[in-house]
Formats: sequence, structure tokens, C-alpha cells
Amino acid sequence: MKPSSRAVHAGRHLEARSPLAPDLSPASVYVFTDLDDYDAVVRGERPGHYYGRNSNSNRQMLERAVADLEGAEAAVATASGMAALHVAILTLAPSPVMVVATRELYGGTAALLRQDLEPLGYEPHFVDLTDLDATRRAVQQAGLVIAETITNPLCAVPDLEAIATMCRERGVPLLVDNTFATPLLCRPLELGASIVMHSATKYLGGHSDLVAGVMAGDATAIGAARTRAARTGGILGPFDAWLALRGLRTLDVRMTRHSENSLALAQAMRSMPGVARVHHPLLDESPSRGVASRLLPHGSGGMMAFDLVGGRDAVQRMIRRLELVTFAASLGGVETTISYPEITSHRSMTAEERAALGVGPGTVRVSVGIEDPDDIIADFAQALGA
Repeated sequence: MKPSSRAVHAGRHLEARSPLAPDLSPASVYVFTDLDDYDAVVRGERPGHYYGRNSNSNRQMLERAVADLEGAEAAVATASGMAALHVAILTLAPSPVMVVATRELYGGTAALLRQDLEPLGYEPHFVDLTDLDATRRAVQQAGLVIAETITNPLCAVPDLEAIATMCRERGVPLLVDNTFATPLLCRPLELGASIVMHSATKYLGGHSDLVAGVMAGDATAIGAARTRAARTGGILGPFDAWLALRGLRTLDVRMTRHSENSLALAQAMRSMPGVARVHHPLLDESPSRGVASRLLPHGSGGMMAFDLVGGRDAVQRMIRRLELVTFAASLGGVETTISYPEITSHRSMTAEERAALGVGPGTVRVSVGIEDPDDIIADFAQALGA
């Protein structure tokens, strides 16, 4: 089946008289009457579950679905995207190494590297991964490379295929955060990534009603990640897994609409008053246009950003005038929202660090929803026109 069909059906095999919607199984523990049977399930020699921290039917369905969509051998779901990121890093680099990460990086990822892993001996090194010469030099010393398919918040697109080749030549694992693109728009494992991860809170769930993470890769790596996630307790609960799988069923139609709407808004916003610059990877003037067109042929999702003249005061005035669009410190829902990186995703950075990335006091990140594009554009136009 094509990806759009697999998104609807992946993770489950329906038989006669099966419920069309999966049952929710909240059980934390399972009953056995035979010691050998329990031992076989724990060893993985027989199907089944024995303790909720190790496995659950709802989590298993979600994991199978994401593995299918990413073209992976296996996947493991976690309590949040940050939990998935943490487990993935420790799976690929269990001992301290130099970690080369994209310079324009989600603030939570940067904070994890600096505040939690650096004190343990890991050496974070931030590089502009869209600069392949700088990336090649950095990879020579790296023990792990972390990239984002589409960067947060300015939506640059690094050449993952070229970066994966560099990593493979040096024997360096590549971890890719595919949250913004989803497996419907890009499959980094096919480009050479070692593990791909998502904050399923965003597009995979898609309705702003759950917190979850998931990572996918080969069976050996994901087996180790699953054991680590269970041992450290960062596993996903059954109801959030059930919600995420339900959201996944409409991923294709949502991502198509998100992609169309974000490009339409980005094009319209270029001529709106007070807008100094628009960041969208598929605009003609974007430095990422060539790479994005090659790696994201079906669209780049719903994320974009813009810089507003007048800084924080102008952003504040715009927010107060918006009627359809709301301010929310996350992304990926069906509704259009804006975020202000200075106090949300990148608040752990200094003003100087944000400025070096191109994130200023007038930078606004937009998660473009699935409303009628004319309504979205009209709301920004009236808010900025005042």
C-alpha cells in the first residue's frame, strides 16, 4: 500500500468480528497460571504482555504503525518527545562522546545536551548543518550527529542524504528529529539515518490532546532503546498511545492541507505590512529551496516563521488583534497557532545565542492549521494591517 493508505491501516491486523476501533487496555499487569508461559513471554518467545512498563497492546499498535510508515524494523513509544530524544541519544552513544548537533535546534534539545549530558562528559558542538563543508569537518571528531529534517524555528532543510553519507564513511551514527516533516513527507532512515524520532505530541497525534514520543530504527538499536526506556520508566501510557494511533489515521490528509496552507500563508505574508522576512523552505528566495524540493517533494508541512518589524511590542500588538489564530507554545494541531521562540522553545538560550541563529525579538513561529487558507491569511492581514 501507499503511505497514505498505510497510515490508515498500519499497526493492526483486523479479523472477523474485531472491533474496528481498537480496544483501550489500561491494565498494568497480566495474569499467568504457568511459570513456563510467563517466562516465554518475558523472553519474547511467545506473544503477549506481562507488565505495563515493558509493553502494552495500545503502545504496541502505535509502535508498529510508526515503524511501518518510517520504513523501520521496529519502533518504541515514550512518554514525550524529549524522552524519545534522550533514550535515542543514550542508545546511539551510551558513553560520553562529542555530539555534533544542528546549530538551529529546538531549545529543549539544546538544553538537554548542555544542562544534562554535558555534565556527564558529553561534548555538545553546534554546527550549521546546511553548510556541508563545516559539517564535514565536524563529523571527523563526532561520536554522534543530531539533525532536524526541518529546523526549529526558522525551517531550514539540511541535506540529510549528504550528511548521512559523511556519517557512514566515518562510522558515526546519525539521529534525526523528523517531527516537523513526519514520515509522510520524509523518511530519514531511507536517506541513511540510524534512528529517527518524533514528538508525537505534534503532527502524529495532530489534535493537541496528548503528549508522546516515538523513535524508529533497526531491531537491534530499538531493542536496546526499548529496554532502556522500560528500565528508566519513560514509557507511554495506553490512552495516549490510543489517541496517537487515532490521530495517525488522518496524517496524510492533514499533512497535505498543512503543507498547502503554510506555503500559501508564507507567500501572502511577504507583502504584509511590518513583515521583514518570511522563513519557509519552499519559497523561491529560501536558501533551502533546492534541498527541500528534493527531500520534501510532497510538501514541507505546516511550519513557517516570520520576522516582524518592531520586535516584542509589535508581536504583542499582533497577538491581541488576531481573532482566528491563537498563541500556544506547541505545534502540529489542526488549528493555526503562533509561538514566540524568545520565551517558549528557545527561552533557555541567551539573547546573543538566539541572535546568532537569526532568532530575534520579532521572530514568530507559525504552526499553520487546516482551516480554509483564505481565513488564515485574512486574520494575519487584519492583525498586521492595523
